[in-house]
Amino acid sequence: MNETETAGATPEQLLKMLDARMAIQRAQRADAGRNRMAILIGGVLFIVVGAGIAFVVLSQMVSDLQHGERRPAGQTVAENF
Repeated sequence: MNETETAGATPEQLLKMLDARMAIQRAQRADAGRNRMAILIGGVLFIVVGAGIAFVVLSQMVSDLQHGERRPAGQTVAENF
């Protein structure tokens, strides 16, 4: 808004313009807050799901190691050939 428009305005008109601008800014901040919250929730959910998948993979790898082929303590690799 130009200063020429506000120079001839009455205090009541200025107050109405200020209220309108404040309402627009409040609406924009509310939208930004919702978007920020959605991104935050999505990020936390991604981390939790990723950690769960990593835990399942790691536990499967440990399980495979425990059930794998075991050699007696005195047996060497050369004796297997």
